[in-house]
Amino acid sequence: MANSGINWIDITFDWCVDFLYKFASLLGISYEEINIWLFVIIGPISLLISIFLNYYFYKKIKNLKKKIETQKQEISEINEVEEKKTDYLKIFGIIIIIIFIFYFLELKN
Repeated sequence: MANSGINWIDITFDWCVDFLYKFASLLGISYEEINIWLFVIIGPISLLISIFLNYYFYKKIKNLKKKIETQKQEISEINEVEEKKTDYLKIFGIIIIIIFIFYFLELKN
């Protein structure tokens, strides 16, 4: 059947044509009909579905990345507030210690 001059291409093509003839006879349709179904109807529909799914998942990943960035910003803001709280607690502790020192120095005098 095939005569491209490249042996592996000829073997592959002949095998596919034989397979399509056998599959068409199982379905009760002709070789031409199965070619139309595969390469004119099913192939383009599969390609369109694939393009749609790629676009859908691209948008979904993009939205998830935005959410992750927003959450990272919120976490860093929370960490800054926590750091400020600990700084204020340290300052408060130092002031209390200084007050106790002055208090005990006054008691000795």
